[in-house]
Amino acid sequence: MNAKSLIRKALILATAYPLKRYAVNDNMFFLGDRKLLKGVKRILLYFPNNEYMHLGDHFFFEPLMSFLKYKGFEVKVITIKSMEFYVAGNGHVLGNFDDIARADLVITRTEFFYYAWPLKKNTLFISTFSPSIKKRLCQDIVDKVAAFLSVDSSGFYVRPSPLANCPETISLDSDSDYLVYNNYVDSAFYRLRPEHYRKLDRFAGKLAKENGLKVIHTGSKKDRERDRKSYGFVDVDLRGIASPADMFYLASLHNVKYNVSFDTYIMHIFFIYGKKSFVLFRGRFTRKAHDLIVNYVLPPFEPEGRVEDLIEYL
Repeated sequence: MNAKSLIRKALILATAYPLKRYAVNDNMFFLGDRKLLKGVKRILLYFPNNEYMHLGDHFFFEPLMSFLKYKGFEVKVITIKSMEFYVAGNGHVLGNFDDIARADLVITRTEFFYYAWPLKKNTLFISTFSPSIKKRLCQDIVDKVAAFLSVDSSGFYVRPSPLANCPETISLDSDSDYLVYNNYVDSAFYRLRPEHYRKLDRFAGKLAKENGLKVIHTGSKKDRERDRKSYGFVDVDLRGIASPADMFYLASLHNVKYNVSFDTYIMHIFFIYGKKSFVLFRGRFTRKAHDLIVNYVLPPFEPEGRVEDLIEYL
C-alpha cells in the first residue's frame, strides 16, 4: 500500500467512526433491519478492492465461508481477482454484482464502509484490528458472526483450508531440501528500514548453510524488476514465475522445510501446512496493535501443536 492509499485508508476509517453507534459486539457493526435477520438465507461476503483486502487477509475469512455453508446458508463471495483461485478452489461460490441485489446479508470489513454503504443492503461490518479481540482471529470472526445469526459454532474446527488442488507447475530436485525466501512486502513498507532487509538476507543465508538447504527466492515480476541486488545464497529464483497459487504447492512439498520472510502472505500459507516460518515482524504503531497481531493473528487459528513450531521471530 503506497502513501496515497494509506492516507485514503485512514480517511475511510475515520469517516466510518459513526459505525460505532451500530455496534453488535466489540468489533462488528450492523446497518440494516434486524427484523429481517430471521429470514437470512443468502449471504454475500464482499471484498471488492485489493487495497483493503490483501492476499493473506483471505485466510481470516475462509473459515467463516466454510462455517456458513456448514450451517446451511447459501454463500457467495466477491473478492479480488488474484485470490479467486483460492476461494473457488476450496469449493466456495464466486459471486458477481447481480448477487448483491439477491443477498439477504452482506458481510464485509470496516475498510469497505464506503463501498458497501451505498448498496443499501443489510450489512455486517467486521473490524479485524480491534484490540478487544481476545481469541485467534479466525475463531473470533466465526463465533461472533454465529452469535449474530443465532446459530451455534461450538465444535466447529476453525482453520483456513489448504488449496484443494495445488498446481504442480514448479519442479524441484527431489534429492534436495529447501527453504523459501521472500524479502518483499506489498503494504506497510514504511515500517521497514534497510537494516531489516539486510538482517533477513543474512539469516536466510545462514539458515540454509547450517542446515544444508537450498534457497528458493520468491516474489512478483515487479519485485524482480525493481530489485537489482545480487543474492549469492539463492539457488532457485522463482520471482515473477511462481504465482500465488504456486506458493501452496511449494509449502505442501515434503522437502520444502521452512519459510523466511516478513509477516506476509507466504507466512500464512506455511502456517496452514503446519510448517515453520522465521519471521521479521514489521511491528505496529501501538502496543495494543502489536499485541493483537502477535497473540491472535500469527497464526490466526489455534495450532494443533505449539505456536513456536509455526513461527520464530527474528
